[in-house]
Amino acid sequence: MILRAVILFALCGMTMLLCQFSPQPRGGDDIGIVADLPMVAGSFVGESEPPSEKERALLPADTIIVKREYRTPGRALENRDLAHASLVIAGNDSRSIHRPEVCLDGQGWTITDSRVHEVKLLSGEVLRVRDLAIGREVLLSDGSKLPLRAHYVYWFVGADVSTPSNLERQLISFRDSVLRNVNHRWAYPSVMARVTDNLTLQQSGERRRDDEETVKMLLSLIRSLAPRLQKDLVPHS
Repeated sequence: MILRAVILFALCGMTMLLCQFSPQPRGGDDIGIVADLPMVAGSFVGESEPPSEKERALLPADTIIVKREYRTPGRALENRDLAHASLVIAGNDSRSIHRPEVCLDGQGWTITDSRVHEVKLLSGEVLRVRDLAIGREVLLSDGSKLPLRAHYVYWFVGADVSTPSNLERQLISFRDSVLRNVNHRWAYPSVMARVTDNLTLQQSGERRRDDEETVKMLLSLIRSLAPRLQKDLVPHS
């Protein structure tokens, strides 16, 4: 017991010293992602969207933000899917990258579930992503409230690594800066879509999808997007 206490005390002391003398966190120099979203991803066609004024106001000025609205084109509304994709890349200020849960809460969403999915890519590699089930109520013109549900799926990308965990991202940053002299410039791609099984066709403009079908659709979109975004997943000729 005494030996364990001594080891624990020593580790705590080393951690405090590292925190005391480490430089202030900043965005890295080593970027592992392409700063763009493709116009075509699988069966989806994407239309560019500008960042919102709120996003620009909250994030540091040198943050790169790329957004597209993806639709399955040329189909009747009752067969159409719609998803929103965004890509946030840190600048010199590391505050650009944070847990998306914070922003979702600020937008009025309540997180009802969080789980990690494994996406098997065509190359055979496996990408781990985090799926947040979220919900909120919208007040309609007649005074009634319409419950909205959605899924928000994201992951973090460093110089040559990815993770669905913000804590793991921070540990990787510390480890690699000390042991590998790699200063990750982190990014996080995300995709989002509504669950439409409680909405009319006029309300959603999409096919009816339950939670499982919505997640399946988003993971399929990621399967097409990820190899086009992450440099360590881009096929080599």
